[in-house]
Amino acid sequence: MILAMLRVMALSLVRDRGALAMAFVLPPTIFVIFAAIFSGTSGDGLRLQIVYGATVADPTTARFETAIRAETSLRVRPSTYGSEAALAAEVAAGRADAGLLVRGDLASTGGAAPIMVMVDPGKQMAGPILAGLVQRILATGMADVGVARTAPAIENIVGGFTTQQQARLGATLKAIAANPAGEAGDRGLVEQTKVGNPGAAGATVTFYAGAVAILFLLFSAMQGAASLIEERSSGIVDRLAVGPAGTDVVVAGKFLFLTLQGILQVGLIFAVAALAYHVEVLPQILPWAITTTLSAAAAAGLGLAVASACSTKQQAQTISTFLVLVFSAIGGSMVPRFLMPPWLQDIGWFTPNAWAIEAYHGVLWRGETLGDLTGSFLPLAGLGIAGLLAALQISRWRLAL
Repeated sequence: MILAMLRVMALSLVRDRGALAMAFVLPPTIFVIFAAIFSGTSGDGLRLQIVYGATVADPTTARFETAIRAETSLRVRPSTYGSEAALAAEVAAGRADAGLLVRGDLASTGGAAPIMVMVDPGKQMAGPILAGLVQRILATGMADVGVARTAPAIENIVGGFTTQQQARLGATLKAIAANPAGEAGDRGLVEQTKVGNPGAAGATVTFYAGAVAILFLLFSAMQGAASLIEERSSGIVDRLAVGPAGTDVVVAGKFLFLTLQGILQVGLIFAVAALAYHVEVLPQILPWAITTTLSAAAAAGLGLAVASACSTKQQAQTISTFLVLVFSAIGGSMVPRFLMPPWLQDIGWFTPNAWAIEAYHGVLWRGETLGDLTGSFLPLAGLGIAGLLAALQISRWRLAL
């Protein structure tokens, strides 16, 4: 009997393509996604996108810029900014993961650190990563800078160099610059600073409020849309189709309900975020409401399209779970997208998660206007409309069979 039960279970699994996919396709798919993400964070695959600026112009700064732009672990925007404010604006607007500003003589030991790393608190890990890369470049490719910064301190300790020692030091610096094989100290070269609204709630909390919101919007919409299959199997849809609007009223009604349900669900998430973590929702209530409505509509449209295309509820649950997990993994709901390799970031734009998270972060952290958010609103609205139209058309086609 044990072997018979084993055979029955095995046959059931083989005949159920959805169960096969969930058991043997989804796990390696999720593994590949996370492997690509976390292997990139420890090597050249991460490739932070940065903006570069300099307020000084000298040969050492020019060498440093050349080295930075040649670094394969970075994607440096072509423009070179001439002021701290311009660089900070680019980072605060989310057009780069971090900013790098040379604001003083790299060989000087006085005053503030000559290199400033600017980072959005929502991408806080980008700061230490970029600072470490800068220190590595200076230590291995521009070791003469470190020696030049250390020499004055040693001179003060020993009471000054003789003319011969100063000549030898100058010759050594030239030799190191020509063949930077050694290492030099870089303490005091790099300073990190945050950009954005210092009075707002933590950027990480704001980011994950949006990430969790779209994740559960997709889950609840997929689950709610599956009731369309039950009503189709029980004959309810056939009876309603006798009316002048056919099956359209069923699909449209479910779309409206799922959208309203999603708005309420997201409202509860952000109410907790506002009360417990002081996320400033009320000052941005209009763009937040539009973002929430479009995100809920996108999830509802996608859920109905999947449900209308599936023949059984079990099939719909399998496909929807697969889609939600994959979309959430590559769209940023599980891991921030700036930690992903560039090719995976590009794929992420084909998911509703990426656009919803970007819109929520723009509204609640960067304080963007409705015009600034249009680029995120259009894909969400397009997905909602496309999903609804697909569900309507497939339902009509099934009724005609």
